[in-house]
Amino acid sequence: MEDRSHTYLPRVAHSHADRAEILYVRGGNGMHVVDGKAYKTGPGNILIYNAGVLHDEQADSSVGMDIISCAFSVKIEGLPPNCVTPREWCPVLQNDDYASEIEAVMTALYSAFKNGDKLPADVRQPLLNSFLLIVRRASRNYSSVPTMKGIELSHRIQLYLDEHFKESITLEDIAAATKLSPYYLSHVFKRAVGYSPMRYVIRRRIGEAQSMLLFTDKTVAEIAYTVGYNSASNFNNAFRDMIGMTPQSYRETWKGIGTSLT
Repeated sequence: MEDRSHTYLPRVAHSHADRAEILYVRGGNGMHVVDGKAYKTGPGNILIYNAGVLHDEQADSSVGMDIISCAFSVKIEGLPPNCVTPREWCPVLQNDDYASEIEAVMTALYSAFKNGDKLPADVRQPLLNSFLLIVRRASRNYSSVPTMKGIELSHRIQLYLDEHFKESITLEDIAAATKLSPYYLSHVFKRAVGYSPMRYVIRRRIGEAQSMLLFTDKTVAEIAYTVGYNSASNFNNAFRDMIGMTPQSYRETWKGIGTSLT
């Protein structure tokens, strides 16, 4: 369970293999990219991140975002492990009928964990089950995502970038691999995702680095080379430009923060 008031803990492009995550936006505005599609987000939005689905967030620099997030392990009949809804359902909800219920449950859960109350299993599990039922009920009104040619192409580009972002690639390399012109692929990708392919490469690298800083003991230099930078200095500069602090400061500030429901 985690509270990121005004995104004081910014996380860029990353995914979780071992858990699902649900976010509730209490205030502010920004943009979230989920599974290769950009969504403008604001108060009342509910976001569902199934396991393995890449997601990214970018708060409006003038107002920030106030978010509560809840990560957990789950197995729902008919769905892969740690998935809350089918992949074809829209992951971003704006449902006034259920938003207040979801906010109330998430706020209660967060308050309990923040105050050191780990909640016994016989209390925690029914509360989590109720929470998931509310979210799934709300998401049924968003049970289809339109498929467009541009979205399909952006996914094709994204798949290549996800496979090669740690390498030294150029826009021309991406164009050759996808058999699209540099201009056209940039246009299609930016329209779907919200930023250019090369910007996406940087965000993937920094997102991967954040996970390593938080969950491994690798040195900053080791992480730099692992995610595709040819020097620790270049990595430090890119990380600070995007996150607002050095990798070492990020690790010292945030490693070990937050708890899980499971």
